[in-house]
Amino acid sequence: MAIVYRFRPMKYLIDNDRDNDYRELENQEMALSSPRYFNDPLEGYQDVFWEGDEVLWENLLRHYLLNLHQAVITCALFDDGEDLDEYAIEPKLTRGDLSTDKRRQQFDSICQSFFEVKGFERVASSLASLPEPLKRNNLKQILSVIHRSALKSVLERMRSSGMIPEGWPEVTNSGGSETVERLLDAISAAMADEDEELLESVASLVGPLKSHMYLQQAVQTGVEQLELQHKKYHLLHYSFPDRYIREITNSLIHTNWHTLCFARECTSPPMWATYADEHRGAALMFRADCQTDESWGKMNVSESAGSESRSGEITAPLYTVDYESPPPEVDFFRFLGRLPLPKLESAWHSTPDGRTSKMMDEIVDDLDAWRENLWDHFHSMSTRKLSKWEHEQEIRMVLPDLLESEGSHRKVTYDMSQLEGIVFGLRTSLEDRFEVMKIISENNQDGDSSPVEFYEMVYDGKDFRKIKLDVV
Repeated sequence: MAIVYRFRPMKYLIDNDRDNDYRELENQEMALSSPRYFNDPLEGYQDVFWEGDEVLWENLLRHYLLNLHQAVITCALFDDGEDLDEYAIEPKLTRGDLSTDKRRQQFDSICQSFFEVKGFERVASSLASLPEPLKRNNLKQILSVIHRSALKSVLERMRSSGMIPEGWPEVTNSGGSETVERLLDAISAAMADEDEELLESVASLVGPLKSHMYLQQAVQTGVEQLELQHKKYHLLHYSFPDRYIREITNSLIHTNWHTLCFARECTSPPMWATYADEHRGAALMFRADCQTDESWGKMNVSESAGSESRSGEITAPLYTVDYESPPPEVDFFRFLGRLPLPKLESAWHSTPDGRTSKMMDEIVDDLDAWRENLWDHFHSMSTRKLSKWEHEQEIRMVLPDLLESEGSHRKVTYDMSQLEGIVFGLRTSLEDRFEVMKIISENNQDGDSSPVEFYEMVYDGKDFRKIKLDVV
């Protein structure tokens, strides 16, 4: 048996925040975390690269146009800032998902305008001819150059259909396909000279500088505050390429996932400060089964169904977080794991004029190996963090969200027999300690569980350690 620690603020454990209803200790619940809400924005980061034939690159550009079209519709219809952030980009959207023939015809005319009228039909071939895979910042730079022409194609078609509100600004200074070709030539030359890393570093500055330029212009023109109309304009004219790449890499490769985070030790002052309300909270001590060949250990939990009865018992492995290895490299076109195979083939591996990518044959020839490789990448991605977080000594449970219940409120429950003890922080109040002890006493009234031990953190002038609070 091993012990892991879970740091929590008191408001989550005993519900002394009356505006919410947590009561995790009384309900024997543990709230899972989704990557969208992690305090580290680089959690789950993958070193994604793009390498494919002309069919795959053309379909990525079509997918970009499709999501840009969707973003314009969202901005035209929505009056809620939160809805704008949530619905502006839909990575799993395909042409076949469009609800009406009119929408599909409008999208087709946008593609025709972009590829044929504005001359971008050669870009996919040039992208496929690059001597090395393309990393995300260089792809972002390419899409940023393409973007204004793409947005112009979308807005022109939507204006002609009367779908654009009065007063929407025109797109000016849209770069032509020649500009993109010159950029691709420069990237190709840098790849040949093995200077791609420098080029990628420089490309990472493009998005922040453009965003800052927009904010600077807003300040200089006397804008008092950023209203929704400014946020819409910023999304459509400046931040869309970056948002697009972030969304497709987060949403199209792996399924959503959640974690339960534990620590190997409870003697780190920063952990108490960060995760236990500046030492006012507590650390719950859980028993975990011994290490297996594949993981650090395992724990039994049950899916919580809110106010309904518990269901779905899970024996889940616990993994030691890797703080030393670099982010896993992932081939984007090869590991579009979130799409059903028929949709993957129709939307990404074939074009409207009947051309197909050879990559689909490679995937179908050995589906088991493809899926196994995808899950290996998932495990590697979900159990790595930057070395700056090494002080956490984290042990985590990773639960794939196969039912697509993405959100911040997924919970699991545990049995009282798994709770070894509770450690109070340096600043935990007497009132909070009393409430915790009272809840534990009530939860243990059946007598089936071992007594829960209580500890307190102390500083003895040299070390920060826990001491057992023996009761005679």
